[in-house]
Amino acid sequence: MKTPPHLYHIPLSRRRLLRSMAVASAGFTLPGFLAEALTISPTVTQGPYYPLARNIPLDKDNDLVRLNDNLTLATGVVTYINGRVLDASGNPVRGALVELWHADHEGDYLYSTSAARNPACDAAFAGFGQYLTGSDGRYRFRTIKAGLYQGRTRHFHWGVTFPGELRRTTTQTGWNEVAYAVNGSVWPTQNSNDNVFGTISNAEQRASMLLNFTAVAGISTGEVEASWDYVVGRTPTEPTYPAGGSLVVSGMPMAGGRFRLRVPAYAGYSYEVYGNPTFAELGWQALPFGLTETGALDRHIHTAAAEGTLDLYVHLPAIKGFYTVSYRVPGANTGTP
Repeated sequence: MKTPPHLYHIPLSRRRLLRSMAVASAGFTLPGFLAEALTISPTVTQGPYYPLARNIPLDKDNDLVRLNDNLTLATGVVTYINGRVLDASGNPVRGALVELWHADHEGDYLYSTSAARNPACDAAFAGFGQYLTGSDGRYRFRTIKAGLYQGRTRHFHWGVTFPGELRRTTTQTGWNEVAYAVNGSVWPTQNSNDNVFGTISNAEQRASMLLNFTAVAGISTGEVEASWDYVVGRTPTEPTYPAGGSLVVSGMPMAGGRFRLRVPAYAGYSYEVYGNPTFAELGWQALPFGLTETGALDRHIHTAAAEGTLDLYVHLPAIKGFYTVSYRVPGANTGTP
């Protein structure tokens, strides 16, 4: 069922609201003026539970409810969250890498320091996902309502990496509600005394982090959704290759049913493949790929050892007729903090 359009959270003071009405009545809009009303998303701690490289699932797309092709779905309240990545002027940012990770329904992360995956984490829960924004800066994820664990209230972790930049910027979002434990008791840690949300002194920024989730229209299974725009306090510049960013590549059909993506490679650069979008009209879904036409599709990122031509093979055709190959320059984040 088609999801109805959403309104996005733009906190306004009374004075700003009156000024915006005056501008609208004049019959024109000014991007710079509207940007004044945007609340810059605060940068907060990445937290200790960003997955290690070996913990990130091969299926690292924006659907955290279904892992690979498993028929069993993650346990919990199915939750959709969507929005845009905007610059300081309110313009959408194309090619921004949006990462989401959080605890499962019982408060366990997939992160593990000693094993490939935390055995306590729901085996059907992806725990981590990525999305590459399209020209409208939009992203969308399907996941579950985050569980509770000692010292924190419910929260999502976010990382956003802009084209050409070496490090992700991190923030968190929570639920604008009272948190209850599984047994129905009030959880001791709420938004007001949470060690992240409780330390945000700016009231508008804190309000922008605490989201109102509502029932998905027309769905009787309890699924919920919310909208949230990530607003960065600067205007990223879109670089050209070989600075960090992305390439648009057509796929060459192979005899075995796969598609070959050929790109010029540079030593030390890390490459990822994004193909058909999911849960949105624009934006890009991360795809697993291989380095040979018939070998295993066994990776979601590859670091080139030398300069030259790099062939990447995927199994899904491109609905749009092309793929996006994202690349990170040496020294940029490659999936670990």
